[in-house]
Amino acid sequence: MSPIPLDLYAEVTTSSGARYRWDGNQAPGSRPQNLSFRTKIGEGFSDANLSLARRIDQDYPDLDLVQTVTLIGADGGVAYEGRVAAMPRELTDSHSIGVTLTGWMAHARDRKFTEIYVDRDIGAWGPQSRGRRAVNLGANYTPVDPSQTSDNVDGAAGVTTSVSGAWVAPYIPVCEAWYDAGPGLTISRIVYYWQRTSVGVGTVPNWTWAVLTSSDDKGTAVFSSGNLVAAGPAGGSFVPASFTHRYAFVEFLYNGTPAGADGQQIGIDWYKLAVYGADIPRYTGETGEPEGVYASDVIRDVARRFCPMLNTSGVMDTNYVLQHLAFKDRTDPYDAFLEVNKYHLWHLGVWENRTLTFRPYDLSDYDWEIRTDDSGTTFSPQGPSTDNLFNGIVVVFQDIITGTKTVLDPVSFPVLADTSPDNPWNEWGFNRWDEIELSTPTLGAQALQIGRAVLADRNRPKTPGTITVSGYVRDRAGNRQPVWKIRAGDTISVTNFPNDSPRLIHETSYDDATKTNSLSVDAPAATIDALFDRQSLALTAGGLTS
Repeated sequence: MSPIPLDLYAEVTTSSGARYRWDGNQAPGSRPQNLSFRTKIGEGFSDANLSLARRIDQDYPDLDLVQTVTLIGADGGVAYEGRVAAMPRELTDSHSIGVTLTGWMAHARDRKFTEIYVDRDIGAWGPQSRGRRAVNLGANYTPVDPSQTSDNVDGAAGVTTSVSGAWVAPYIPVCEAWYDAGPGLTISRIVYYWQRTSVGVGTVPNWTWAVLTSSDDKGTAVFSSGNLVAAGPAGGSFVPASFTHRYAFVEFLYNGTPAGADGQQIGIDWYKLAVYGADIPRYTGETGEPEGVYASDVIRDVARRFCPMLNTSGVMDTNYVLQHLAFKDRTDPYDAFLEVNKYHLWHLGVWENRTLTFRPYDLSDYDWEIRTDDSGTTFSPQGPSTDNLFNGIVVVFQDIITGTKTVLDPVSFPVLADTSPDNPWNEWGFNRWDEIELSTPTLGAQALQIGRAVLADRNRPKTPGTITVSGYVRDRAGNRQPVWKIRAGDTISVTNFPNDSPRLIHETSYDDATKTNSLSVDAPAATIDALFDRQSLALTAGGLTS
């Protein structure tokens, strides 16, 4: 059977749905020249470039910004899909219009968003605003500021609403801790746990405490859980009557005749406070802790609301519960995708039909095979190195509950150790530990999950290097396929190497003029480190990363 021809043609789709074709059989101005494109892990289809021999002083219906350009092979397979990002024009001895394309993952940089999925940050609960103080004083309530506390059982941080000493009629005390979801955001649910504290007080008549949400920071319109007075300790959840309130607060106040005495203190400690915004499915993670969310549900929700041009059918379900995830600062959806992928290190990209893909890598087998004696094939492996081989990992992070810088190491947390007897560091009987510092505050359990994932990736058998293939390559079934079909996230094996492990392809670069595809395989662990520094991920004219 004859192999598939190597030729590619371009299909252009306009905003109205009109379609145009560029290929070698068209008029000279519609024949792509100097065609090249790349694919990358984390992006999918990355950037592409071509030029058209057209007059630079005219406009064309098939050439405009944001139009979709799809490169298609003779068998109908998609080699590349992106949108027009720039059209540089050049006039020398002839006219030429360049076409710069970027993959559709760039759509996840088109607008920023904020959202709360589950916020466990105790530091986000603070004193009343000046407006709320004025309202309380006008109603003869004396505002009392809350304070931070720590559970003497498990050390969990909490917030205290308490009153000390005596007060004078007609003023009576009220202590409140307020939470601000942020501009444009509303609260759908609050989970809480409380316990009563007192010094020099035998009984607690005339005191009430409650969880409330408010339309503004003055408490103009509120929804309330009702009085939670009970022997306690106790916990529960409060769902507002409608998801229209930006603010929440926990309140402790006296509702009887003025009383109190010096040396007396009474209050409520609030622990395990969790605020929810986006109404997506929630799941139990750690026993006794508030529910969290799945990364896959978050990716679908963010894409649906803020990247509507993306198709989320390629997002596979995850089952690890994220117990803190809040984007209160304006964030690109792409950065949100990277944030939740820290816990999985899955394949992330946008492929044909603008399909957002999120799935685990299959490193158990290979998609493509080469032999070092294949014509037009070169292989430059770096060879084994201890640079990225460890038998443990240290995770440094700021604990969202306590607000303190925390260090997790393999001694205290054995899941952060690689005890395999095949690890050379274990064979020699000493430790070589990797170390990462997380760029955003998180929970201890989530920091452990990240550490486990990174250590597993660090120590996965790798042979970094570059491979160049020309013309055709064999697929897993041994059939010859055009080399443009190889893409990032696929695996490749050198089958004339004994027991060769599949290599993960991190990046491809295809040049149509020479019909060659250059592959970066088993890239150094620095590519994983990019997930922990969102500031390094900048959008460029040609794609999401340089």
